[in-house]
Amino acid sequence: ELRRRILFEDDKLLVLDKPSGLAVHLGSGLSISVIDCLDGMYPNDTIHLAHRLDRFTSGCLLCAKSIGVLRQLQKAFKSGLVQKHYLALVRHAWQVRDFEVCFNLAKQMLRGGERVSRVREGGQPALSVFSTQRVWSQVSLMRVQIATGRTHQIRVHAAESGHPIVGDSKYGDREFNRTMAEFGVKRLFLHAQGLQIHQDVLGRGYEFLAKLPEDLRHCIKKLDAA
Repeated sequence: ELRRRILFEDDKLLVLDKPSGLAVHLGSGLSISVIDCLDGMYPNDTIHLAHRLDRFTSGCLLCAKSIGVLRQLQKAFKSGLVQKHYLALVRHAWQVRDFEVCFNLAKQMLRGGERVSRVREGGQPALSVFSTQRVWSQVSLMRVQIATGRTHQIRVHAAESGHPIVGDSKYGDREFNRTMAEFGVKRLFLHAQGLQIHQDVLGRGYEFLAKLPEDLRHCIKKLDAA
């Protein structure tokens, strides 16, 4: 299944179009993860995750085929030489074309081991830029570019801005999520659409795009038809 989702592969990189619902690492109650799948696909090699995606976020996942490349990518992420952008469907019509959100975030462990992020004055700096792509009466499709990669950053920033992501069971609006289920959204509407690596990182530039999954495209079609 995951082999069919390879977007790009060479001697340094592997880029996957991760499906929603598949965690990158094993956790409580999970029987399989991206790492497990990669171990099965590459039994003689070790593939390293260069960053993370939430379990229910789909899209571009960057992996390195060696420790050396992994360290180059990690340094590049910190230097802003790797850029990621996402598509998110959020509640309400977002009227501002481009909107920067820079709430500081702090990780918190809830009883039972669940991880969440909270807006805290003393938390780590986090910057997300939301750009309006489409607007309907109750929701907006946003392009989101992040300058930092904090836990659940886009989800918390969207919710704190008054525009929770559709299908977000942790930070969103449960009643509204039930309403949006009628449009076919049965999971978090957050997709890592694009990833770019500057040419200075690995000697050449890379750009990867993951198409919006069928279930999310179906939702947009139903919104257009409503």
